[in-house]
Amino acid sequence: MIDLLPILFLLGAAQGAFLAFALFTGRGGNRRANRYLAAYMMVFVCALLDYFLDATGLTTTAVWLRTLLWPKEFLYGVFIYLYCREVTNPGLPLRLHQQLLLWVPPFLHACITWPLLWLPADLQLAILGNDTSLHGLYGAWRIVLGDGELVVTVGQLAICLALSFRLVRRHRARVLEEFSTLQRVSLVWLRNLLVATSLVYALWLAEEFLSEDLLQGREGLNVALGLSMVVLIYLFGWLGLRQPLIFSGTPSAPAAVGPGAAPVPPDAPPPPASIKYARSALSEDLAGALVAELEDLMTTERPFRDPDLSLAELATRLQVSTNYLSQAINQHAGRNFFDFVNGYRVADTLAPLAETERGILAVAMDAGFNSKSAFYTAFRKHQGMTPGQYRKARRSGGA
Repeated sequence: MIDLLPILFLLGAAQGAFLAFALFTGRGGNRRANRYLAAYMMVFVCALLDYFLDATGLTTTAVWLRTLLWPKEFLYGVFIYLYCREVTNPGLPLRLHQQLLLWVPPFLHACITWPLLWLPADLQLAILGNDTSLHGLYGAWRIVLGDGELVVTVGQLAICLALSFRLVRRHRARVLEEFSTLQRVSLVWLRNLLVATSLVYALWLAEEFLSEDLLQGREGLNVALGLSMVVLIYLFGWLGLRQPLIFSGTPSAPAAVGPGAAPVPPDAPPPPASIKYARSALSEDLAGALVAELEDLMTTERPFRDPDLSLAELATRLQVSTNYLSQAINQHAGRNFFDFVNGYRVADTLAPLAETERGILAVAMDAGFNSKSAFYTAFRKHQGMTPGQYRKARRSGGA
């Protein structure tokens, strides 16, 4: 009977290499982000090749290949963090200390591992296989590339994943300040992929820490880990290739207000509104006047009916900077841009819902919503009930 696992691992590696090539050579979207994703996928390709060697028994005859692939462990966290950083903050350069923290561990790992290539194959296999019978220099080498490597790898992966989740979370906060719809810019897909990546790493940790007494369960986890990598490759490749460039141009971290202000790094904690706008020349009176002008525009011209309405577009129409308009909405209206615009959209649906027989989705689309789920979420937030409940209450005289 043909063992399908090695074939699956090999096919997954081949598919990952193909998708990585497509990402690396593609000319659309954020090319730097695509290249980071391609590199991340190639690390998984290396891991699947390692699994293929184990599943086919070729590890003992091609030990040099396992040794060559061994330093991959420190590259998972590096590339997923760089990818998330580039997607959420295109073009923002890494500072020197950030580059050192990212690249020194994998460099040192390679410097410690690759000298094994000059040793006999059986000794390489014993060191990488954590053979406890080794002593002296070889025993120390085994510990460094075994338990020592595991502890450092777990710490690095945890830090990189935590920083990546924080980048996505701060990106969402920024999107709420600049866009009136989240359908194409919320990066929910990236958050979900980070969750999937975390689950793969959880399987890896379970497989690493499972005792030898449960060897049968450990082998099952080993298979599950390899299969999960195949699935992750397909998910990252498919979703990564189809994502649009959200923020284009220069570094897109939230800009500080005021002359000579330094850019804010993406992983810095968001300041309170009072601090964020402390250096702004926009007074409270001017902010109130700007919000009044904005409200007049929203009432008379109803630009909120454009589902792609952005802060930049409204700022252009009012002939003010996006920073000033955002400050006025935040401080004087007491909400972010997303909630401000969707409040008008919800208000625009109230009369049609109560007075006409039109379908709820049609009413929502006319008001500027681009999906039923987005409309229901906004309606509950602003009215405390669903559109259907509101329509029923109004017609029964309960509201």
